[in-house]
Amino acid sequence: MGTERREKELDGLPFADPRTGQLYFRRAVPEALRAAFDGKAVVKVTLGTKDPAAAKIGFARENAAFETKLADARRRMAEGTLVPTPAALVRRWCEAPPTGGGLTGPQRLAMTFMELDAAAGSRQSSDVDDIYPPAIMGPASNTDWDLVLGDRTRFERLVAESYGGDVEQAGTNWIRLRWHHAERAWRRCLDGPAARLRAFDPSGERFSDDDVAKALLDVVDEKRCGDEEANRARLSRHRPRATNSRLRPNLRLKALFREWKEGNEPRPQTAGEYEAAVDDFIDFAGDPTISMIDADMLYDYRDEAAKLPASMPRADRALTFTARVAKHGDANPKCAPPTLKKRVGALQALLTYAFQQRWTSINTGSGIRIVGYTKKRRNRRSFEDHELATLCASPIFVDAAAWNTTSRIGDATVFWIFLLSITTGARLEEVGQVALADVRRDGDIVYLDIDEYADEQDADDKSVKTEDSIRLVPVHEKLVELGFLDYVDALAALGQTQLFPDLKENSVGKRTKEASQKVNRIIDRHVSGDRRLVFHSLRHAFKAKGNDAGLNDRTLDQICGHAPVSTGSRYGSEPRIRTIHRELHQIDFTCIDWDRIADGVRKVRWNTLLSK
Repeated sequence: MGTERREKELDGLPFADPRTGQLYFRRAVPEALRAAFDGKAVVKVTLGTKDPAAAKIGFARENAAFETKLADARRRMAEGTLVPTPAALVRRWCEAPPTGGGLTGPQRLAMTFMELDAAAGSRQSSDVDDIYPPAIMGPASNTDWDLVLGDRTRFERLVAESYGGDVEQAGTNWIRLRWHHAERAWRRCLDGPAARLRAFDPSGERFSDDDVAKALLDVVDEKRCGDEEANRARLSRHRPRATNSRLRPNLRLKALFREWKEGNEPRPQTAGEYEAAVDDFIDFAGDPTISMIDADMLYDYRDEAAKLPASMPRADRALTFTARVAKHGDANPKCAPPTLKKRVGALQALLTYAFQQRWTSINTGSGIRIVGYTKKRRNRRSFEDHELATLCASPIFVDAAAWNTTSRIGDATVFWIFLLSITTGARLEEVGQVALADVRRDGDIVYLDIDEYADEQDADDKSVKTEDSIRLVPVHEKLVELGFLDYVDALAALGQTQLFPDLKENSVGKRTKEASQKVNRIIDRHVSGDRRLVFHSLRHAFKAKGNDAGLNDRTLDQICGHAPVSTGSRYGSEPRIRTIHRELHQIDFTCIDWDRIADGVRKVRWNTLLSK
């Protein structure tokens, strides 16, 4: 590692790949603690951007996670419970220094590929345009690998005789077998290397051959990937490409997903949904190449996916696709057409991307129909005044003594989320991700700074729907009278950093998925079962009330975070906070019985409530 790179890591800065400019989080792992990191000497995680400013947020998040894991590793080492993992054993095999005249770590890995080649044997790939050179066998096909492991001269002679002195060709037979044949054809090849690897390190006795084989497979896949372009580049100096065609018939869906993700930089939620669809399809169809995927296969997958229910227990969502279908195929109601379209549409989008890149000559993903699906959005309607009054007379507003403090999302959170959205028109996720540092004051005015940056280096990530969603939003005086600032101060006293600390980020960075379900159940239970009336309807109601009060479009756009309707209207489109505050209080909220709500929360002791 160079001096400059070391300094960047010590300074806590993202590391830029000199070839691509892609920024990474990169930290060295102390040797004594590597067992907690699967034996890795360095932890390297892409930050998904080339922009240094944008990378700082991801770097802070990854660094916090790294330090947490490091502290846990030190604790486990002190307790004597820090033990190697199969992955750590494999990395030691690949990286540990030689003993006596034996092989170095990289040479041991190369020997592993040679042993895999010998076990794979000489064969052509089935039903594919084989891009690999003729199978390399020779002396490597009948070798005592234990002798090679302890004799560097024997290893070098074997490389010269079997691979023409080019160790980079080791793994050729294995790659052909691994990526073009079913698991039953190549799984046995790992048995010999796995057993040899376990014998190499005394700690390997605690693991089964199967555990070690799985960890070894991860490493050999990483070192000799199944990507055809990478293998072409690796072998090009030995066998020129037979064609200049861009077609990549051997590309598999998982690799295609990675290409699509790199090329499109989707939002985390979208990327997660696409990857889940790919995993489901692979579980269903057996990981065919894109040239093998046809319309019938996609229609069969669609029909199976249509058997899934509209909802299932959280634990069952971790099951494989076929297991979920087997367990819930008879359940009702079934998933809605838009949900089914999302599953199949992800595959269609990936195959379309491959077609657009000329990696496949036909787009087999086009034209797959989902019965009952239409692009027309479900109409939402605004809350009427009497419905707002009914909502705000429900127990969550007027009976704080009965608030649930033990559920995953507390009733106090729901109370303030509702009131903030009713009186500002803010989107649910915007409110849910507000940090305490975003609650600010300008004299007697309290406002929210809705943005996508964080003041603290280790603060949680935030996002907004559009650039125009970044704005300052005044908190209505009615909420201040109800104790909003007391609530904020109580959270700060308890060491919290978020306005709603019980809203936790999910795997795609969203905080309010479960909160959305809870608030909409309250609307359904206490106001109306009309499917057009949802939490987002509060935003429509606010905009309608703003228009009724005579607020100009520029002020309403600033409060709601809507884009101005014309380019010209962007100039001077940021009214001062005092102007917005004054205009906000022109809106008529007298339909809500504020006195009754105040009576309901008057006895709340926020410190006591929140500490529960």
